[in-house]
Amino acid sequence: MNHLAIVDDDNVLLHILQDLFEVRGLQVSVFNDPIAALKSIKELKPDAVLSDVLMPNLTGFELCRELRSDKSFAKTPIFLMSAKHSIGELSKSMMAGADEYIIKPFQIDDIYEQLKQFYRKKNNPIIIKPLDS
Repeated sequence: MNHLAIVDDDNVLLHILQDLFEVRGLQVSVFNDPIAALKSIKELKPDAVLSDVLMPNLTGFELCRELRSDKSFAKTPIFLMSAKHSIGELSKSMMAGADEYIIKPFQIDDIYEQLKQFYRKKNNPIIIKPLDS
């Protein structure tokens, strides 16, 4: 995993996350407008996407659904993040196609490791071959 797209309308958090992930060796594309992000992400095809949930004009749930409707994003880990902590929000994120729902505040190292694990799992699936008879 080399390229991460981050979408959040909070510019301060967006650039903090950018710096913290770049220090870990990732190329990071940041977007504070979810509608512009959707178009750019479809063109850039990053290895993973980390998006806030509560944003104007397009929620993280909607962004995730739009990306999942494009077959080229079937193997892309998509993590949604929010300060809201409820079963309903978790359920919405899973129904939108998110791989993980992250509660703010969070530890960057934990998110980084989870993103790498999801990327490896989705892009290198275990294939079980039938035994020859």
